[in-house]
Amino acid sequence: MIIPLLLALLTTGLSLGQTTDNASIVDDNSSIEAALDINATLPANESAPMNETENTTAVAVNLTPAISGPNLNYIWQFSGIETSPITMVLEQNGNDLLGRAKYEPEGGKAWNADVIGSVAGEKVDLTMSALKDNVLIITRFSGILANEDISGNFTQASEGKIINNGTFNAMWINPDTSSYTPATVEAPAVATPAPAEVTSAAQPAAAAVNTTAANKTEKRFVDVHEYKDKIGPGGDLSGIPPGMG
Repeated sequence: MIIPLLLALLTTGLSLGQTTDNASIVDDNSSIEAALDINATLPANESAPMNETENTTAVAVNLTPAISGPNLNYIWQFSGIETSPITMVLEQNGNDLLGRAKYEPEGGKAWNADVIGSVAGEKVDLTMSALKDNVLIITRFSGILANEDISGNFTQASEGKIINNGTFNAMWINPDTSSYTPATVEAPAVATPAPAEVTSAAQPAAAAVNTTAANKTEKRFVDVHEYKDKIGPGGDLSGIPPGMG
């Protein structure tokens, strides 16, 4: 009686264990099939969420812009052109350069200037236009940027003639371009012409006219009695000076 009961219990336990194992196997197979279905619905170039993250990261890296060329957005000090240094501020937009310059010597005349130029690699070209004593002076710079300094040659021209040339050196002194201020330039004095002395000039002329008229009058009215001894017989007037007869 006991043995058949034990056999029945063992049979029931085995059946339950097999069912559980079969269910686990079915669940595992279902998970695999679900994963396969997900991969099947993805586009050809997307195989899994991990690949999608890697692709997004690669795109972000490719979109990061690279810095091209040197940066010249500084306030510079140029030496070698004038007796004292020239201060110049440059604003860079791509390869184009725009700026202003000033000259403030001790005990001398200050002036301001406009600057335009370009940068290509390490080569820097600048043109500075300044008005000095109401005369336009053009200065052309051609230099090379190295170790954050610019060095090269310059040429100055005015009224179609070269007035100066030589070498220059420039170094940046301030990265804050907004702190640049132009030089204070005194307005040139306007000369006032002296009034003409019309009255004093006219009086001598009038006196000369009167003197000439008096001389003519004296010559026209001559007392012939002074020449009575010189008048010959019969009214000969040969002894009288010409014009008095």
